[in-house]
Amino acid sequence: MTRSLWLGLLAGLLFPGGARAWEEEQAIAFILAWHPVVMAQRSVAASYQPPSLTRRLMEHTAFYMRAASGMSSTVSEGGDTTTTSPMTVGIQLNIPLSSPKEQREFAQQALSEATRIDEVRGRALTDLAKLRELEAERAALQERRAFSRSKADWLQERVKNGYEGDVEKLWLAAQQQNSDAAAVKRLDLLLTAQRRQVAHLAGDHWEPLFHYLADQGRLPE
Repeated sequence: MTRSLWLGLLAGLLFPGGARAWEEEQAIAFILAWHPVVMAQRSVAASYQPPSLTRRLMEHTAFYMRAASGMSSTVSEGGDTTTTSPMTVGIQLNIPLSSPKEQREFAQQALSEATRIDEVRGRALTDLAKLRELEAERAALQERRAFSRSKADWLQERVKNGYEGDVEKLWLAAQQQNSDAAAVKRLDLLLTAQRRQVAHLAGDHWEPLFHYLADQGRLPE
């Protein structure tokens, strides 16, 4: 069993509700929505998308008016004659089909977008897995600190009541608590750095993701 898996299982047993304050899929969806490279590739792919039939109808529909063959004359009551030429009014449609080249270019851009998404998703999953490992390690360390503190209190009470004469054990327990406290501070720094690294995958929208990963708020809809 690997170290990361062992830590994950241990944290799940010790903290079944608190070890998963955030969800991978929500974080990844937010990253893919705001990652600068994915957004740029998505915009390029959209510009290559062939227009819909409705758009083609609007772009290639024209009204026309032209003179028809023949002439007509009318005579007024005063004897004046007016000659007019008949006009024909209609709608002309000229709808070109999307060319194979147009479809091929769009398919290439769509493939590039899917490739970028897959690359960003893979990096996000790796970084999030590292964040989970650090969180699990901190949870296990906090549990050990609580146990060491209880043991130190128990030893101190026994020494005070004369049941235990070895003060060295108290000294070792205090050393262990100090060591664990320093380890927690170190892990807190690593966790902050890892959350920031993941959050910056969302580009300019990194702050909401950073707070979400730190269990300090929800992601915007």
